[in-house]
Amino acid sequence: MALFGFALVFFLSAADPTPLCTGPTEQGALMACRTTALAEIRLSDDQGFETSFNADEDGRFVLGFSRDAAPNMTLRVCAKGGACAAMPLSIAPHEYKIERIDGLPPGKVSTFSAAQLVHIRKSSARKKTAFATHANTEAYLSGFAKPVQKARISGYFGAQRVLNGKPKRPHMGMDFAVPKGTPIAAPAGGVVTLADPDLYFEGGTVFLDHGQGLVSVFMHMSALDVKDGQIVKKGDILGKVGATGRATGPHLHWSLKWKNRYYVNPDAALSLDVSSLR
Repeated sequence: MALFGFALVFFLSAADPTPLCTGPTEQGALMACRTTALAEIRLSDDQGFETSFNADEDGRFVLGFSRDAAPNMTLRVCAKGGACAAMPLSIAPHEYKIERIDGLPPGKVSTFSAAQLVHIRKSSARKKTAFATHANTEAYLSGFAKPVQKARISGYFGAQRVLNGKPKRPHMGMDFAVPKGTPIAAPAGGVVTLADPDLYFEGGTVFLDHGQGLVSVFMHMSALDVKDGQIVKKGDILGKVGATGRATGPHLHWSLKWKNRYYVNPDAALSLDVSSLR
């Protein structure tokens, strides 16, 4: 794990974009950074991945690293109409678990009826639209807290899933095993961009946009207490834990997607230090 930082207050000049960044450079992690206002940011690797965006009007931005981020990446920051700074990043690997889940209905794993396929397509379209929506909020600056308390972690980010004996996609979130009906609190404030009680795989689901491209996804809910477009504060109740969608028992699945590019580890948000950005 590597940390790096650069002078935040005393830039070499008003146009020097060299940022201060805090947080680990490892697969699935998040970093919080600050540079010059509206600086152009580019994160790339030598395997063809590249994403570009801009810092906000106060120079703030958040970086996310995917589950399978390449070992060598480059962060390039350019002041608006000015100088650039390029910094190599060494991304530490993460060792992922293997999680085996049996007893799922075949229709939730690999065998789908015509009606189920229609439901899956409608659910996918709703999610795609929600992820493409970007809320104008800085709610992430409050920092993140666990959405449920006194929970057993029953699923880990990045774990290879084997469902009914068949290898499937890795698990892109954290699972919290708690009783059905447990209230779910917003881990940080934000804007609800999707509130749907019946997505096919996810069941009752809420998307919450925290700003900076960080969107939380809460799944398998038994009840929803928010609606599309609603603004919520950190700690507000979003709904209740359930076992809807593809689930073998009551639990909360929490995913966190960055810039609509890939999922990052929600646990990284809990330890993300945003104090330098406030």
